[in-house]
Amino acid sequence: MRILSATECITPAIERTKLILFSPFRKGRTWKLCATAYVSTMGVMYLPFPLLYLALLPMLSRTGSKPLIVGVVIAALLLTALWTWIFHLCSRLQFAYFDIVVNRGEFVAPAWRKYRTQALPWTGIKILAGSILTLLCAIPLTAYVRHLIPAFKSMMIATGQPPPPHFFRAVLSVYAGEFVLALGFGAIYLVGSILTSFLLPSLALENTGIREAFRRMTELIHREPGEFAIFVLLKAGLGVAAYIGATVIWEIVFLLVTFLLGAIVFLFGFLLHLAGVPTVVLTVLGVFLAVVWYIVGVFYSLMLAIGPAWTFLDTYALYFLGGRYPMLGDLLDQSTPPAPPLPAYPYPAAYAGYPPPPPGPVGDSNPGTP
Repeated sequence: MRILSATECITPAIERTKLILFSPFRKGRTWKLCATAYVSTMGVMYLPFPLLYLALLPMLSRTGSKPLIVGVVIAALLLTALWTWIFHLCSRLQFAYFDIVVNRGEFVAPAWRKYRTQALPWTGIKILAGSILTLLCAIPLTAYVRHLIPAFKSMMIATGQPPPPHFFRAVLSVYAGEFVLALGFGAIYLVGSILTSFLLPSLALENTGIREAFRRMTELIHREPGEFAIFVLLKAGLGVAAYIGATVIWEIVFLLVTFLLGAIVFLFGFLLHLAGVPTVVLTVLGVFLAVVWYIVGVFYSLMLAIGPAWTFLDTYALYFLGGRYPMLGDLLDQSTPPAPPLPAYPYPAAYAGYPPPPPGPVGDSNPGTP
């Protein structure tokens, strides 16, 4: 595979995404692959967020309830252990989906069993980095939470009273803190995604180890700093655009289908009401159907909407790296079907002027001349 620039990788990434997910389109297979792409993104970065509940201990200590304090500590530790286990599964799933994208696989289980040894150190280094990052962010985050509680209290306005002078300042501080948190979370996720794009292929294909994978990545950055910067900017922009576009389309389609099904269910329920079915029974049945539809509909349809976006981002990174990593580029070329041959057209007839010359008189040996 030849070396592609950051902009040249967009078109082959789109074509390969369509090839993997929709060629052919089978709802079970397509949903499975989209769900795998969606869930594997949970393994990009490790943040032990259940430990944030430990920030409540100073507040709980004032109550003097030791059982409550012990219960919060135990719950935080158990939830952290559960989240760590789930993160390891999602991190290992990244290897499985990498294999599916590179080799155009259709089954998750064989790829899952293939990368047992590579997944453990990869998960361990992310857990270590995420834990250190969480400890570094714990102090400013705790200070923000302590500031947030009084800010919410100051935003409470008594009935019939005008807002206090510091009301709007408190509102702006809350929104500013949320914006900073979202921006920081997005930056951390982008860094984790870039590291995954450049480290995971070496770990999966050659089991090089974390240090060698880092060396290869830094060498590529030193060799092509400008192209790498364009790739990072494009991946961030394409990721935001793909996610927003997919979610907006999903919300529109989901709401339209929900309204249509809701009208049908309402009409059916009205007919049952006319038939004498009690209103309580119809209400309970309607709430049950609404909850089932929301859970199943969101769980199924959201995967189909977001999965192609994440698959495109993964494929985009692989094509950028493929020309610079011969082993990866060869696998992408081998799993890409050849372009269909051009259609055969009949040999063109001899050129005839337009308009055709007028016919000559009968018996004329040189027709078409006056």
